[in-house]
Amino acid sequence: MNTAYWAGEFAKVLLAYVVLMYVWPSVLFRKHLKEKSRTYRFAFCSTVSIMLISTCVLGLGVFHILHKWLVCFLFYGSVLISLLWGKKWSDTGLVHLHQLLIGTRGWKLYTLRAMQKAGHCIKKFFKMASKKLKGHKIEYFVLLCILVFGMIYFSYGAFMDHSYGFGDIYTHHAWIYGLIEGKAFSAGIYPEAMHCFIYAMHVLFGIRVYSCLLFLAGIHITTFLLAIYCLFKEFMKSRYTVLLILAAFLTIDLVCVDEVFSMSRLQWTLPQEFGLYTQFLCALFLIRYLRGEREQRKENGKRKWIVWDGDLFLFMMALATSFAIHFYVTIMAFFLCASFVVFGIHRLFKRGNLRSLIAAAVIGVIIPAVPMGVAYATGTPFQGSIDWALNVISGDDTKEGRTRQAQEVLNQEETTQQSSEISDNNEINDVQSTQVSTENSNVQQPTTEPSMIQKIKGYGERAWEKIVRYAQGTYTYGYAILYGEERAAWIIKFTALALILGGISWIVTLIVRRKLPFESYFGIVLSSVVFMILYAAPFLGLPEIIAGARLCSTEQLLILATMTIPVDALFFLIGQTILRITLPILSLLCTAGIYVATNYFGVYHGYLYYELTRYNSVVDVTNNITTNFPNNSYTIISTTDELHQVVEYGRHEEMLNFLRKLNSSDYTLPTQYLFFYVEKKPIQYAQSHFFTGPEWLAAEKYSQYYQEIYTSEGDNIKKAGISKTLANSAMLIFSKESQSYSDLTSRSILESKMYYWCRNFSESYPNDVNVYYEDDNFICYMVHQNPYRLYFLRNEGAYEN
Repeated sequence: MNTAYWAGEFAKVLLAYVVLMYVWPSVLFRKHLKEKSRTYRFAFCSTVSIMLISTCVLGLGVFHILHKWLVCFLFYGSVLISLLWGKKWSDTGLVHLHQLLIGTRGWKLYTLRAMQKAGHCIKKFFKMASKKLKGHKIEYFVLLCILVFGMIYFSYGAFMDHSYGFGDIYTHHAWIYGLIEGKAFSAGIYPEAMHCFIYAMHVLFGIRVYSCLLFLAGIHITTFLLAIYCLFKEFMKSRYTVLLILAAFLTIDLVCVDEVFSMSRLQWTLPQEFGLYTQFLCALFLIRYLRGEREQRKENGKRKWIVWDGDLFLFMMALATSFAIHFYVTIMAFFLCASFVVFGIHRLFKRGNLRSLIAAAVIGVIIPAVPMGVAYATGTPFQGSIDWALNVISGDDTKEGRTRQAQEVLNQEETTQQSSEISDNNEINDVQSTQVSTENSNVQQPTTEPSMIQKIKGYGERAWEKIVRYAQGTYTYGYAILYGEERAAWIIKFTALALILGGISWIVTLIVRRKLPFESYFGIVLSSVVFMILYAAPFLGLPEIIAGARLCSTEQLLILATMTIPVDALFFLIGQTILRITLPILSLLCTAGIYVATNYFGVYHGYLYYELTRYNSVVDVTNNITTNFPNNSYTIISTTDELHQVVEYGRHEEMLNFLRKLNSSDYTLPTQYLFFYVEKKPIQYAQSHFFTGPEWLAAEKYSQYYQEIYTSEGDNIKKAGISKTLANSAMLIFSKESQSYSDLTSRSILESKMYYWCRNFSESYPNDVNVYYEDDNFICYMVHQNPYRLYFLRNEGAYEN
């Protein structure tokens, strides 16, 4: 397998993604979307498609009727019915089709007419698009360049390392395989909208699940960036500012492990990152709904209880989609929405808005919760990740949760502070002990009850002390940790400037329009502060609602938006003059300037990493086997990682189990072909492997923030070796069997035993054993056995039955 193969797989995933996410709902609901804006269409398609697929697949699954042919019938049938609905048999297209079916029209003529009609439709589409893009061509050209650059940057790793980039993806692959077998929530109740979407790509277009999981995140990043574009195009006063935000997000480097981890997660196909775009859509359409001027419709002379419109519908769908994909995203959407709504709270209680929002939120939660509720009612328990999230909040999780770490830091600071206070008190007592006062020794001072003013003053002082302590803690354990002291200081300065500009804008709007404005600058600043508080929460004595490292990509974006507010104000002022015609060119130059400046000043972003678990040759050999050999005619004997890639096509035997079963007398593997995978240089499992590549795409810089023993870069992969001595060593015992592969010494022992066993076997039966593939790091032995006279596999080799 070479780059051409993976490029082909990427193209197939991209095409299927576009069709499922955008084309399919655009066809089904074309009448509804006909007069809608581009923002509305984007949000509608990106949420409704997910919810339709998820509800359909999980609904069929919980009632045990999930089958690929039924899913294909529903999908393709819905498209066909939608296209034919309202058509008359006298229509030209149907007449031609009828003539073709009865044999009065030939295939060539029918195909020619169909191609001519398709060409006419394409020409009409581009003409209409050119008309609608008039005046925005430069803006959309810059946006397209940003989207393509983002897709290349976040997809680059999948072409460099063909294995999954994060261990959790194997679990998600297993859950998707559960759907393929017709089982919804096969591992327990968990939001499975992403899994249903990938299942649909696999069933409807025949794309391998492995390829979908490998490439989907790098493609889906375009939806993430478009959602950001739509949000800040609404909130900024100039539509061109958002281009600078996106450019900065994709180019400025990171200086903290948590930030690198969070940004790397965007290139891994994981549920939370798949659903991050919905938080921006929730905030966008919530604010648009509150800003909108709607009349209270009446029904039978009475005002309607709920005021409904397109913005409220899309808010509901975005909320439902977030809940269906990952609970964390719903929590993040809540805090993001709250940060903006607080500055327009007066609109929340206007014209029945509150009732309508509550109804939309309830419906938005109920829709994705119904399949989960049905599954729970039939005895399916919740998946263990729910307990993990609760452990993060309670502080029991130490892998991603930081509560215990924060508690240790706070205890250390408290001990230091108490020691300082005790020292000061001892000095005071020493001074006081030298003073003797005899005149007032028997005089008792009367105690007085503090007045109301004193109580209020005391409450105010304590509240101010707490605010100061939270602010200092947020800066120390938030801004300073994520960005370093120098950058943190600049962020605080720009935040203050953004607040000043927001205040000026608020006052001017109030004077000019004579009504209370809804100032979005304040919302942008507050949201960045709120997310930073969420990150620093355990160090402030607050519960860690969301694992801190998972917030960083959104927090980075909000901080960049805050820092571009001065530029937005400048663009707005330019837009009020005759110079506004220069804004498109100015935005283009500024976007290019960000790219050039980050490179020139050495702050250009770096290449991200995968948690490397396999050599590329191992993945390619497995693909070759699954493609060229009949299904279920072979067994691959290797570590666990090959299981998920081969599970739909053949059999897999764990290397650990294989070596253990060699002690039995009648151990066989009942397939015609056996493939033994051996790493001649056992790989350091799950090492942080940073990519290398062209300088125009990224720099090679992030590995410096990681422990060297578990970090590699480019071709310098961390690995060990095999030997006869290790082959004769006893296998190590661990509490978890997976540690037998993740521990490098144990892995080396297992690979050594497998290598020398295969060598002995090939010497005994040279005609039936071949080297299927070999390079410096990996060798694959192929055994061809008679399925009716299987080899008995023993420690000393094998013998025929």
